[in-house]
Amino acid sequence: MKIIDEFNADDIKVTVFKMNDKISIKFEYNLLEQIYKFRDGSGISSPDMVKKFCTKDTITEIKVIFNQMSHTRSKSLIKLFEINKENHFDTII
Repeated sequence: MKIIDEFNADDIKVTVFKMNDKISIKFEYNLLEQIYKFRDGSGISSPDMVKKFCTKDTITEIKVIFNQMSHTRSKSLIKLFEINKENHFDTII
């Protein structure tokens, strides 16, 4: 797999990979990632096509998903720490 392009779409880092006639687009934001994969013949075959794919509407929808992911991550971490807090015992020497 090799990187064939990188750019920013708003505040999201976009990396484009190519491997065996497949294109993968990785979107990164706030330690979260979304990856969209396209097979040969899907219409996404070059960095220029990826940039056309990344319309304002597409990036807005991707941000919504990132917000949902962030919310899920935060909620899960809070639950995890509550569970660990309940199961924590002081060491008695």
